Amino acid sequence: MKMITDKISTPFFALGLLTIAMGIIPLNDALIKLMSEDVPLGQIIAIRAVFTLALLGIFGQSFRSMFVLPARVFWLFFARGMCLVLAMVLFFVSLGSLPLSSVIAIFFVSPLIITVLSVPLLGEKIGLHRLTAVTAGMLGVLFIIQPGGVQFQIETLFVVGAAFSYAIFQIWTRRLKTVGNLAGMVAVQHVCYLAVGVIFTTVNFIWPIDYSGNPTVDFLLRSPASMSYTQIFYVVICSFSVLLLSFASSNAYRSVEASLIAPFEYVAIPLGVVWGILIWNEWPDKMALVGIVLILAGGLYTLYRENIKSVDLVTSSPMPVTAAIVQTPDFRDDAVAVRSRKKQK
Repeated sequence: MKMITDKISTPFFALGLLTIAMGIIPLNDALIKLMSEDVPLGQIIAIRAVFTLALLGIFGQSFRSMFVLPARVFWLFFARGMCLVLAMVLFFVSLGSLPLSSVIAIFFVSPLIITVLSVPLLGEKIGLHRLTAVTAGMLGVLFIIQPGGVQFQIETLFVVGAAFSYAIFQIWTRRLKTVGNLAGMVAVQHVCYLAVGVIFTTVNFIWPIDYSGNPTVDFLLRSPASMSYTQIFYVVICSFSVLLLSFASSNAYRSVEASLIAPFEYVAIPLGVVWGILIWNEWPDKMALVGIVLILAGGLYTLYRENIKSVDLVTSSPMPVTAAIVQTPDFRDDAVAVRSRKKQK
């Protein structure tokens, strides 16, 4: 068991699991877009959070890990989780009006934003090559959004806002890499989902809006609806996929340098295009394809440069990640370890 848990925080495992999770998560997005025509977003979030929290309670020790967190750590994790919830809400409401492939492509400029923000917020360094890659990604977003053009839609700005919020979320994850434990962090994250889902559902129930004709507004503010067995099955699939991503992403950003992780997330872009074509026959136009290629090129070039430079990973620094998977963390032991390191210095 110890060999398995030790392997979880190794760079190879962390990045491999993240790649698998990012390959699956576009299915979650596609299923939620399918449900957006009938079920409000808040209701989907709340029900999905119930399923994910139930899975955490049955198959893991996340609840126990969350309950033993000091109050300060809990609220730090809660604030971090709300950044992700904001990103998720902005992302999903835009799905009501925009093609799935465009939404995913714009959103995945976030790893490039993370690369930029890692300089002032994490003290990491980026050179001319990575800066060039970021510029290419930003240009790609402009090609997809087409600001000032006849095809411009305000919902594209929601996706850009989602990308920035997600970038802050992951930067915060990195800053908290030695605080608390991974299992508690994941549990708090899904508590945030549940809290926001319940609030939205309550508002939708008390103050529902009539049909507005705007898919984004209707998805966000329509009254709660009864769900079919098929839709409930969709939510179950979404629960498994988002839980896998929650663990894989949190583990990766606590184990590997933030600017190195970014390109591994791009596997979701081509799969988003595939699901859009298979389900809605949404073929990206030429401008969107150019933008997608630029965003992918920026991310993949970043990965190429990091391989050339052999960037040092940070997994040698003490992190209570693997211990959180199999047992309740003992914060007294953490405190003793900190005092011991201070004496050694």
